[in-house]
Amino acid sequence: MRRLLLTLSALLLLGCADNTGPATRDDDQLNIVRQSATAPALLVTRDSFYAKVGAGREKRIYYADVVPGDSGEEFLRFEVPGDGLLRHPDGHLFAPGDSILITITIVDATRFLFTFEPSGLLFNPNDPARLKVRYVNSDKDFNDDGVENEVDSVIESELDLWHRQTATSPWFKNGSVKFEELDELSANIRSFSQYALAW
Repeated sequence: MRRLLLTLSALLLLGCADNTGPATRDDDQLNIVRQSATAPALLVTRDSFYAKVGAGREKRIYYADVVPGDSGEEFLRFEVPGDGLLRHPDGHLFAPGDSILITITIVDATRFLFTFEPSGLLFNPNDPARLKVRYVNSDKDFNDDGVENEVDSVIESELDLWHRQTATSPWFKNGSVKFEELDELSANIRSFSQYALAW
């Protein structure tokens, strides 16, 4: 039964993943998804939590609800499994019970662009951290021509998570699983840098 589930999961990942297009782009070549003009504001644009060896932890960032102060739809979720932490930013291995403060910053609240700190933090490649981004409130006129049509549908199929190490570094395609019916993208994270939902 376990083998069957693993096979089905692998097939699902292959069916949902998109590997087309160049894997590296300069800053001026990357098209970062924009928030819709009618999207609610984010409740916060910077938040932190402690990840700890031996304890699965997560942080969620939400849009504001119509009721002031309440949480609306989920924007971003970052999960660190109990054995997900591998190396501190200075390179030494995490020991049982170690913890580290992780900070997520939304660089630009009008776009799907975020930074994770501390830079240099490494996750277990066998059980990495996981980032889920919901783009339900994105501007679905991806090519900004004033209409939503089949061209935008093609662009949506090309959306992926991209990352870069510094503000002047090129962008690299991270690879992700996309669930278009949920307007959600999910990706394994093996190290910290700047990330963007883009094509």
